[in-house]
Amino acid sequence: MNHKKVLVAIATTALVGISTPALAAELSNGSGQSCGDGVGVWHFVNNQTGGAASGTLTATFSDGTSWTVAASKNTGSTQHFYVESKGTLLTASTGSLRGRLVLSDFSCDDTHKK
Repeated sequence: MNHKKVLVAIATTALVGISTPALAAELSNGSGQSCGDGVGVWHFVNNQTGGAASGTLTATFSDGTSWTVAASKNTGSTQHFYVESKGTLLTASTGSLRGRLVLSDFSCDDTHKK
């Protein structure tokens, strides 16, 4: 009789583990960077990805544009993304890619391009 209780507990735990969705990495340090009417270059880094396959980043800007870009570099636990756009950065996320997303560099010239 005690064996049945143990099996039910194991089955319940397994179902919880399967149904837990992956959390997206949201930008943790964006503060409304903008180049006015010019084009800016944003370099995002998602670290602590745990060796995940290359993901995508979606960034939205105040001028109504939304960019979805693939990782330009994947070093195993860190992925790099570059976006060139006008407007003010509003949000950025790496969808289903876990980790910690940060804005690593921002420039209003082209000296920091990939």
